[in-house]
Amino acid sequence: MTVNTSHLPDLTHAVTSPTSFSRRRLLAGLLGAPVVVALPALLAACGDDTVEPAGSDTTDGSSTPTTVPADAGAIGYPTDPTTAVVRITYEGGFAPVEYAFVNTPTLVVSGDGRAFVPGAVTAIFPGPLLQPMGVRTITPVGIERLLARAQELGLLAPAPSYEVDMNIADAPDTVVRITTTDGTWEHRAYALGMETDSSGLPSETTPARQALLDFVLAATDLPATAGSAELGTESIHSPDEYRLRAIAVDESTAAGMDPAPVVVEWPASTGLDLATATDCARLSASAAGSVFADATQLTWFRQGDAVYQLAVAGVLPGDPAC
Repeated sequence: MTVNTSHLPDLTHAVTSPTSFSRRRLLAGLLGAPVVVALPALLAACGDDTVEPAGSDTTDGSSTPTTVPADAGAIGYPTDPTTAVVRITYEGGFAPVEYAFVNTPTLVVSGDGRAFVPGAVTAIFPGPLLQPMGVRTITPVGIERLLARAQELGLLAPAPSYEVDMNIADAPDTVVRITTTDGTWEHRAYALGMETDSSGLPSETTPARQALLDFVLAATDLPATAGSAELGTESIHSPDEYRLRAIAVDESTAAGMDPAPVVVEWPASTGLDLATATDCARLSASAAGSVFADATQLTWFRQGDAVYQLAVAGVLPGDPAC
């Protein structure tokens, strides 16, 4: 059966197994090509993602933010759970605004010792409305090793020029943001890693771009860079809050679509008026209930006389406020 998706925002995410990374994965992310793993029972078998911050004392059921080890030469960083010490995303390029709104990061390392990566999804359309994210603990030693690699590559400093002449159109920017107690540094490079060497592997033409590419490859291979012993077991993250954007749609167009969208009532229990969420809104997990977990990319929501399609993402450390 031919699936007609030309009328829909492209909310497909480029993901792989959440525990692996390779140079090929980097290129897949840059090109926006879906690299998916068939895992039909993923969402049904997510289970509990209770992940205590690495190094926390949780004997009384509470969690205490990790602290930077007192080793000589340690790089200080914020230890609160809402700060992203390292965040890697792909931004811009030829993509609908709804895709840019969701924009699942390739990696987020939070100050309280958690590492987030995209979870695997099935290759069957329609996919889940909400992109699953994997989460695991990372110890202060692991974070220090990651920051030390950034320092070795000159990234704990103002960004140099990453501009280079190339004949690649509509590619995204690779964006690396690193936060330490000395400040936040953003490094942004267009079409990073899309040039290849004679072996077909990503290669860059300037030292600055090569250094940034080397860090992206190192950061997204956490077991090798941080050390497997510094990482906990990965589980599916259950966000405390969601970001969403509501896109008004014409319900009459559903009749000519194959497969057809499923229109459901927007729960009044959420307390959210979707007409006020056309730019961005936040909704707590307790208010949302299972509405997003039960929805697919072809689920539309009716509220009053209007029908909406939603772009939704779980709130992660370092996400912008609506």
